[in-house]
Amino acid sequence: MKISKVIIPLVVTTVLGFVAANKKSFGRNSKILSDKEKFTSESTVNRSEKTFGGLKQAAIDEIVSNTARAVKAMINGDKLDLWYTSASGKSKSITSYTLDSTGKLIGQIVEGYSNANTPHIFAENLKEAMKQAK
Repeated sequence: MKISKVIIPLVVTTVLGFVAANKKSFGRNSKILSDKEKFTSESTVNRSEKTFGGLKQAAIDEIVSNTARAVKAMINGDKLDLWYTSASGKSKSITSYTLDSTGKLIGQIVEGYSNANTPHIFAENLKEAMKQAK
């Protein structure tokens, strides 16, 4: 009888302590999630506001989705960076595009090979979209 008087309060105290400790961490996790949601919504708004050659990021994303082996394109200041994969899918490459003072599209291979077709096809589709946007 003495053992049950000692064990039961000990078990109850342990369980209540465990619940109280986890309740605090659940509150922190929900705050972290709400912060992530806020950041995600802000980045979506900021992403759509950027333009390159008169095209918004959404239009550029559409061109990427219609270009073989193109992974993504991101507007970075006055540059447009295109990530694409090789035909085998083993290597990833980057080409950076800028516009000169006359509006001509200039591509510079940052990482990869100059004989890849993807950046050339993307550039042609981008030029066509920029003409239609004007």
